[in-house]
Amino acid sequence: MKIVIVSPYSPRWNNIASVRWEKFAKYLSVGHSVYFITSCFPSKQSFRSFDLGQTKLVEIPLKYFKYDPHVVVNSKFAKKQTMFSKLLRIIKREIRPVLEKFLPVSSGGMLLHDYQAYVTELSKIISDHERTVLITTYDPWFSLKLGKLFKKRFPKTVVWLADFRDPSFNLHESVLTKLPVFAYATRRILAMADVVLVVSKKMVEDYKRLCGDKVFFLPNGYDGELFLGECSDDTRENFEIAYTGSFHPGTRELSSFILALSRIKEEKRDIYSKLKFIYAGKDYEYVQSLFDKFSMLDILENRGFVSRDEALRLQAQADLLLLIVYTGEDPQEGRSIRTGKVYEYLATGRPILVIAPRDWEMREEIECDGISKVFEKSQTEMMADYIEQLFRKRSPVDRKSREQVIQSYLYESLSKKLEGIIEKITLDESSGKNA
Repeated sequence: MKIVIVSPYSPRWNNIASVRWEKFAKYLSVGHSVYFITSCFPSKQSFRSFDLGQTKLVEIPLKYFKYDPHVVVNSKFAKKQTMFSKLLRIIKREIRPVLEKFLPVSSGGMLLHDYQAYVTELSKIISDHERTVLITTYDPWFSLKLGKLFKKRFPKTVVWLADFRDPSFNLHESVLTKLPVFAYATRRILAMADVVLVVSKKMVEDYKRLCGDKVFFLPNGYDGELFLGECSDDTRENFEIAYTGSFHPGTRELSSFILALSRIKEEKRDIYSKLKFIYAGKDYEYVQSLFDKFSMLDILENRGFVSRDEALRLQAQADLLLLIVYTGEDPQEGRSIRTGKVYEYLATGRPILVIAPRDWEMREEIECDGISKVFEKSQTEMMADYIEQLFRKRSPVDRKSREQVIQSYLYESLSKKLEGIIEKITLDESSGKNA
């Protein structure tokens, strides 16, 4: 079967958006003819290792970009947060969902994609003579426009799967997207879609209200070496806590965990002197300033922006992994958020401390190993006690339970699930035409 994936975030780029469909393409290409159509910077430089298997890669140069975010690190926290900069950030956050409805733009360096070039390349691959599965990925919005265009152009041969890595309405960081018009625009553009794929259980509920039973749960996952057999070294003098990834003002902040560390500093000096907090990510200046504010620079090891491969290595070596899911004011908005890092963390044999709403939808999967724990942002004293317990007795996680969880999120397993969805919808279409 011919499968065409439209994923404007290139597999060369170092972000979660670029990983998801690279991994699906790799496994789908084992038994299918797969095309991967994406955007690229002029240099076509790769910022991480990637593997598309037998997939045919079609790269379309960007029409415009303000900067390459993989070369020049742009942190939302890098500059002093003045009233003007905060206002500007809010304006950008609200404008993008509107602007993308009219222009082929996306975040990550103010990228302007070449929509017409996408149409041209797709026209070379898709025809009315051969069944084609067309998979479009959101964001950006223009990928949905391409799905609708080619489904309308070839209704008998194109099977359109619209994939949503992020919601297209009711975004937790945007007030404007809560207006009914965004849900209406989503329902309208998906009217011709055969399948809608979403990455969280909450999104399943939300999109089923718009699109009915053609919505399927297909989360992000993990592909790579599993480190489940490795345990913390009891003889190591330091206790290393690692966080790899980014922060977001208002909804994903480090401050509550800093308060937990500060409590340890004040009450458990023997433990504090052995702590080491390792950060790897683009928001290194924000982390530096926060540790400086609480006079804890002595325990900070700030690695800055590193490759994904290096981040995975740091995760595998830590004594405790910190995962911050949501620290905003509305727990209902945060309960369905699944950061891409959660699957990487689950692939290690390391305990995980998660800061998330009480009813976070992955809580049971995280805590099933008997050691990892989910805390609400206000539970700083309990976080401090938890760190003390782990420090004094570095108990291994239940590897069997952890392995059962991560196996269901391996991209090889998820790709088989996707093939099952494709097979079901193509058989249903064939049956309908023969009826």
